[in-house]
Amino acid sequence: MLNKLKSKLLESIRNKKLNVFGFFLLLSFLFLIVGKLSAKYTETVTFNVSFEKVPENKVLREKQKAKIKAVISSNGFNLLPLNFFNRPVKIDFESDLYYNNDHYSWIASKSSHKIKSMLGQKVEMLSVKPDTLDFYFETLDTKKVPVKLDANISYMVGYDVLDKLKVAPDSVTVIGAENIVNGIMELSTESLSLKDVNAGFKVPIALKVPEVDGELKLSSQKVEVSSEVVKFTEGALDVPVTLINTPKNITINYFPKAVTVLYYVPLNRFNEIKSSDFKVVCDYQEIAETDKNTMTPKLTLVPEAAKSTRIKQNKVEFIVVK
Repeated sequence: MLNKLKSKLLESIRNKKLNVFGFFLLLSFLFLIVGKLSAKYTETVTFNVSFEKVPENKVLREKQKAKIKAVISSNGFNLLPLNFFNRPVKIDFESDLYYNNDHYSWIASKSSHKIKSMLGQKVEMLSVKPDTLDFYFETLDTKKVPVKLDANISYMVGYDVLDKLKVAPDSVTVIGAENIVNGIMELSTESLSLKDVNAGFKVPIALKVPEVDGELKLSSQKVEVSSEVVKFTEGALDVPVTLINTPKNITINYFPKAVTVLYYVPLNRFNEIKSSDFKVVCDYQEIAETDKNTMTPKLTLVPEAAKSTRIKQNKVEFIVVK
């Protein structure tokens, strides 16, 4: 028993010594890091380049991966974040580039203030390389093309779209080489699929970018599809049949004198629809040179609020009375 107590005591002392040693080792390491970061250094930092306010009809001739190198000086605390959060230098097409014959130039001495503002007041910028960057932009052709909606939408029973699906914008400007732009007649959307819709909706949907040899830019990468959906009901009215193009020297007797017209209408406008809002005609000219004794009634006038109109009877019988 005494031997066990003795061994446990020695083990506890040894563990405590290790913990104390580890603590001082960590502490000395922290002091070392702080000392290193407090010292002043001179380093070269590399920045990527991005462009702002580039006109829609301008594009780089080649995917030029330009870089700007800045020689800077400061203590380690100020330099350390630059190694982890290095932002690109944003070149303003309108104010930072200068046109020079067939290309545009960026001059470090005229735009280095942007890099200084990114570094902060505690970092000294000693120099910037290169002194000049040249960029070759092409002027591209433009064309406005319609947007074709690819949609598969089903509505809950008793509901339907009030007018029609709206796409905004309904056309998009494409920008690219002349031979590419001339071959584009329309732009399709990604597929939009909605089921059992019973309320109005407004959803964004991306455009499909054609696969072409060369760069193609769009004035908009997506469109917004919207629709007003309301409750519909079915109506039925008897509408008189009107004969047209009948010769003056004959009399025609026909039956039925009226046909039933079926239609869908928004529930809140059901009471607005009247028989006189429809017109059904039979054209004698269509069967004058045949031996038929029936004519096909056709709707030539329907009210704006009615949808999916159809005539229940598809034949009108007639006889010619001499």
